[in-house]
Amino acid sequence: MHCRRDGWRIERQRARDRIGEPFQDCPVHDRCRGQRRRETMRGVVYLGESEVEVRDFPDPEPGHGQVVVEMKVGGLCGSDLHKYHNTREWAESREGMISGHEPTGVVAEVGAGVVNVKVGDRVCVYHRVGCGHCVECASGTPAHCPTGGAFGRTQDGSHADYMLTESRYCLPLPESLSFEVGTQLACTAGTAFAGASKISANAGDWYVVFGLGPVGMTALLTGQGMGYRTIGVDVQAYRVDLAKRVGNGAVIDASQEDPVEAIRELTGGKGAAGVVECSGNGKARFQAAQVAGRKGTVVYVGAGASDLAINIGDLIGKDITIRGNSVYPVGAYYEAVEFLQRNEVPLDDIVTHRYTIDQAVEAFRTFDAGETGKVVFEWT
Repeated sequence: MHCRRDGWRIERQRARDRIGEPFQDCPVHDRCRGQRRRETMRGVVYLGESEVEVRDFPDPEPGHGQVVVEMKVGGLCGSDLHKYHNTREWAESREGMISGHEPTGVVAEVGAGVVNVKVGDRVCVYHRVGCGHCVECASGTPAHCPTGGAFGRTQDGSHADYMLTESRYCLPLPESLSFEVGTQLACTAGTAFAGASKISANAGDWYVVFGLGPVGMTALLTGQGMGYRTIGVDVQAYRVDLAKRVGNGAVIDASQEDPVEAIRELTGGKGAAGVVECSGNGKARFQAAQVAGRKGTVVYVGAGASDLAINIGDLIGKDITIRGNSVYPVGAYYEAVEFLQRNEVPLDDIVTHRYTIDQAVEAFRTFDAGETGKVVFEWT
């Protein structure tokens, strides 16, 4: 048997001439066997004003340098809710674009010229895309490409049975990590790891996370894996309870007590060596600088209002460092994978709700209600 894919290099006619029998196709490729996976697939689109719809789409075909990934798990991100709440006019302008940007699955088909992955590989797909040629792309930061975009925002995303992507965005997912961890690494966990890594502190130091949504919860568990004494802060009872169940540090319900005073008491007045603000809430942003200790670092991750209010006395008097963090560079993915393999970071435990793609309406409504951990679509 001979096929030009997966290293089967003998061309069809030469094979026929040499062995004198009809060409047999590669046994691992549905397309090679002339059997399409299916004529259509299911995918989710935004309708605007807190509505989504599941539609049929043509089964994607890979072009040069592209692959088709059979989805196994696709997460819902907080930024998906911004699109979910957008207007009907905005949704119509997308012309039926598929939602989602946290893809993980198995390579189902490769196009010509693909050398970095093969059919059957377990992959996490990096969620941002770039031109592939500029300085940012060459540096492994396509998220900052001047002409870049993102799955589910500028091109079809991961809330579908199959997903088309350039092969360069396929990152290897080892067998030791589940697809549920992989979907978090595609965006939320990768972002949390990058933010936490900007803190210069030692094991045993105090580390605070404001906002315990998907990014904040992973930031909290990442800090736990780094050996910090962790404190999580949120105003939502469900998330406070979840953080207590999956983590091993203190958790503060900011709707019931002043987090600044509570953290001052927990740290013996010293404050935190590192603070990661994931909520985007103006009050939490202000408090993040308040609870940082002398020479501490505050990393702002959560998107929200553009204005940032900080007490300059905190900044100058405590000599604190302020950092921002926007997603993560591709190289950080490999660092995060190694970190998760070496340390106990129970990311699987924060997945609380699982749906099929045909349950998309219910999935978005549940996630929007706020009483969830990580919400994902799963395929068997």
